[in-house]
Amino acid sequence: MSCVERYEYIAIRERNALVFLQVYLEKVIQDSEIWYLFEDFFTLQTKESFYFLKEGYINFIINHTPINGDIEVRRIFTKILNPLAFKYKKYGTRRGYLSQTPITLDELYYNRINWRDLNKDKNETRKEFNESQIDNKVIAYQKYSLQKAKKLIKKYHSPDSEVQDEFSYGEATQIHHIFMQSEFPDIDSYLENLILLTATQHLTKAHPHNNTRIIDREYQKICLDAKYQSILKFPELYSLEDFNYVKEIGQFQYPT
Repeated sequence: MSCVERYEYIAIRERNALVFLQVYLEKVIQDSEIWYLFEDFFTLQTKESFYFLKEGYINFIINHTPINGDIEVRRIFTKILNPLAFKYKKYGTRRGYLSQTPITLDELYYNRINWRDLNKDKNETRKEFNESQIDNKVIAYQKYSLQKAKKLIKKYHSPDSEVQDEFSYGEATQIHHIFMQSEFPDIDSYLENLILLTATQHLTKAHPHNNTRIIDREYQKICLDAKYQSILKFPELYSLEDFNYVKEIGQFQYPT
């Protein structure tokens, strides 16, 4: 894979950037000959193994880099350990201590709001202000993620529908949520939950009688099968793990 191809792979989706980061971190740690500390921690998952990992990492960085204090090293430690902990579905670190549960994907996002850059109304409490800003940011990020996902779907599949049936004639212009956006907001921007269809497929088959509040259950299965084929065709775009997660969330309410 060339440098340009690597950059394109990273830019496609956040998960690809995370995969690249995980591979990079593991390679650097192995080349630095301190991977055994991480291996011991991921195997034992105890407070003692966490302590030895953290102290061993800090001492290594201080002894082999221009950094002469442990404050910055401790801050960086979280950014190194948690992506790897998520990869191996292991405990990591939270607030400087051993986490009590495995690290989740949402903990790896760098999207905290800098409150010093915002203005609070004098009549609004700090708690009300904080909550409203968080809500607004979450909504804005969800919209951005969904629009980005739709553009990627069209880029890879247009002008053909992902579902090849008697209704696939003509240009595919409609992005359809296999599991309804209104009922499953947690997976609304997952590429694996979005599929490119023709207008006829979307508004007469996926949503019978052009009623976007209902889903045709049989056509939903057809869309899932077609999406699986798309995932096999474009492994750089999709994730089988995410596809299984989408099915798990969707079929919790729509058992087959």
